[in-house]
Amino acid sequence: MSATSSDLQRPGCTEAPRLRAGSIIALHLAPGIVFSAFLLYLSGVFTRHGLSSYLAEIVSIPLVLAPMLAGIILLWNRRSGRVSSLIHAVTYRERSPALDYILWPILLYICWTLLSLPVLPLTGILETRLFSWFPARLGTGALISGVRSSPSAQRHAAFVMALIFSGLLAPLAEEAYFRGFLLPRMRHLGWKAPVVNAFLFGLYHFFCPWNLPAVFVAFLPVALVVQARKDFRISILVHALFNLTGVLTLFLRA
Repeated sequence: MSATSSDLQRPGCTEAPRLRAGSIIALHLAPGIVFSAFLLYLSGVFTRHGLSSYLAEIVSIPLVLAPMLAGIILLWNRRSGRVSSLIHAVTYRERSPALDYILWPILLYICWTLLSLPVLPLTGILETRLFSWFPARLGTGALISGVRSSPSAQRHAAFVMALIFSGLLAPLAEEAYFRGFLLPRMRHLGWKAPVVNAFLFGLYHFFCPWNLPAVFVAFLPVALVVQARKDFRISILVHALFNLTGVLTLFLRA
């Protein structure tokens, strides 16, 4: 479905070809499979050498996640014969009023806080019962205990890298890809597009599959706002808030 004429008149809004169902699923899930496989391998190497599996997760972001998502966008553009620029491939980049970059992240963060109250206990149940077979070193308890038992220098280094890579780089890379690149190519699905996008984004986290309900309820409102405002920058800010909260929570528990 082509963009409407009113869409194309907006700054930063360009036409994006629609994706078929198979491409939607593959482009959402394939990066998660690759990243999770790499993390599973690297975490094993790290733990065998006395490093925490959480540190492996953090360094996997600049080593694999960010370059992989950027590479998929560039490869997709080249195969489709379109512009090879990353920024031009991110369609939902219309500038919003400055106040939106304050109000929307705050409102979405509050929304996530309220929705997480009934959902977060479910993640613990799923992890201990449904996914008890999952590699223990990537479990929540193992990540916390690994950080807790790390030498002080390693723990401090992991904290700084987590703030940078998990708190800033991952939100930038994932939001540019999932909400800026993929979501506008799904707009022929109408109101279902944010639902499908948020659900597949939850599935994409194969390295912590028990978090699917929490990720879905957190990012469904985010995807809805991005589709309405056509601005993925809003989602970068709120995603950064989510991740920074997660980093601080983990280190406080450790």
